[in-house]
Amino acid sequence: MAIKISEITRRDIVDSISLEAINLYGRLEEIDFLSRIWDLDSLQSFDSRFKNATGDILQHTVSNEDWEPGWVFSDSRFSLLRGDDETFLRFLCETIHPVVRSDVTECEKLCQLYNKFLNNDGYQITEKIRISGKPVFIGRFVGTTMLPGITSAKEIFSGTDVGYVSQQITRMETAVNNDPELAIGTAKELVETCCKSILNECNVPFSKSDDLPKLVRLSRSQTHVGTGK
Repeated sequence: MAIKISEITRRDIVDSISLEAINLYGRLEEIDFLSRIWDLDSLQSFDSRFKNATGDILQHTVSNEDWEPGWVFSDSRFSLLRGDDETFLRFLCETIHPVVRSDVTECEKLCQLYNKFLNNDGYQITEKIRISGKPVFIGRFVGTTMLPGITSAKEIFSGTDVGYVSQQITRMETAVNNDPELAIGTAKELVETCCKSILNECNVPFSKSDDLPKLVRLSRSQTHVGTGK
């Protein structure tokens, strides 16, 4: 079993979760959340009073509440710190699933936190589909090489809406190898948004029906006016 996500990356993510006091389980109880990933009835109990993991988890997280926050990361039954990449990624993706966490903005922030560390090992969590208008995420290997064009985009757009730009660039980085059409569509949307921001700042009127080439021409004309060229 090849493991590409290092223990260093995993512990960095766990430490950030602890530092930010993030409730991983959202609106679910721990037992309900974990049951989305594992068959708890088939896992052993560490408490001799119970026949499986369901029993001892309920006892120590609901009845007694005597397990420390983040206990799941050190529990050998789940092997999140040293186990396979797929399970670790699925665990992270479940924490931002719309069933678990309803606030889309909160999910995006958590996704960005995870990706900040996962990117070091060539992985990204990205949107896969939408259910009831809300994103469902998946972890993908995208490689560790940053394309020059995307690096330039980060520099060019660094002065605009940081949250939006970061989200769109992350989406492009993730999709560029696996879903080129999504990467191109996201790039088009980002350029359109930036052009409209420039035109609004310069009080230049434009129509909602204006296509991308016209928006770019209008924006470039304002750049030339601003520089005296």
